[in-house]
Amino acid sequence: MASDGQKRIIQLTGFKKGEKKALVKLLFKLDCVFLDTKKYRNCTHLIAKKLCKSEKFLAACAAGKWILTKEYIINSAESGRWLDETTYEWGYEIEKDTHYSPQMQSAPKRWREELTHSSAPGAFHRWKVVLLVKEGDKRMASIRRVLQAGKATICSSQNAECNITHVFINNNFFPMQNTKCLAGARYYPFQYLGDYLFENEIQNIEGTQMN
Repeated sequence: MASDGQKRIIQLTGFKKGEKKALVKLLFKLDCVFLDTKKYRNCTHLIAKKLCKSEKFLAACAAGKWILTKEYIINSAESGRWLDETTYEWGYEIEKDTHYSPQMQSAPKRWREELTHSSAPGAFHRWKVVLLVKEGDKRMASIRRVLQAGKATICSSQNAECNITHVFINNNFFPMQNTKCLAGARYYPFQYLGDYLFENEIQNIEGTQMN
């Protein structure tokens, strides 16, 4: 739970205009900072409409932030104060009658607890990453924000000093001039970020070896 001295910094994800407007109105009754942006910012609490692989959801998960249901805002506003987060966290209860896997449902809670207990700064803190994408790729900035939220080190493909652990490519596009410092590195598609955060058996997922 956020300490009494820490003001909650709130972001929302997945809500349509009407529902979002109603939640924002409730937020103004509570002591918090609301960040109304489509991009992930360094929030303390993300309120999510549903489990998803949006930029905000992935980034908050990778950073070990609280990811909560909308009832957290509704019930806190009714009480006139912020309530304890525990029972409102995505992953607190695992539903059986849903197409979401138990691993995906529990991911926000698992990562928050793992990062809190281990004192690791983020889910990707041991990663040294190169992003190989075409110029102007619209997803580049979003992927970069998710990686930065998880404290990955993002390296230039020209930097041969880096011991690269992950190379991300878009639709098998990779400029061949960058192969020197990437020899032996594993290549992954962008969706691997979601797989890594949400799937339990991640250590068994192999990247593509490029020699």
